[in-house]
Amino acid sequence: MGWPARIALALLLFSARADAQTASPQNELPDKPAPRGNFLTRPFYDKPVAIFAEIDTGAAAWDDIATRRVIDHGGYERNPLMRPFVHNSGTLIAETACEMWVAAYVADRMRRSSHATLRKTWWLPQELNTAARLYGGINNTVLLTR
Repeated sequence: MGWPARIALALLLFSARADAQTASPQNELPDKPAPRGNFLTRPFYDKPVAIFAEIDTGAAAWDDIATRRVIDHGGYERNPLMRPFVHNSGTLIAETACEMWVAAYVADRMRRSSHATLRKTWWLPQELNTAARLYGGINNTVLLTR
């Protein structure tokens, strides 16, 4: 079984609903709401986090398409961390999806933190990721117009 099939299988295994397991009433806390979703989908049940994730996804799509077009026209990726991913559209999409999910997960955890500073700056990871993607999209679009 190839690694894409293993990744798909792992995603299917980890996407089971969080409430699929029944909990006894004595273990439930009355003052805390039950968690929605599972480990993979939990950040996207929070509406502000989901909105920022959608904006981040749009910026990432623009950056990825522009990057692929620059590479097709003889350019190269200057970021050494992204360089292994940009020569295959599938790995580029997978890396982008993982990067977007990690930013949403961190933002969701910060939003539910017990520290006031983290609760007030929960939007920062997603906004930094979006700003980097917008910069990349703008820079690659400018390179294409030359």
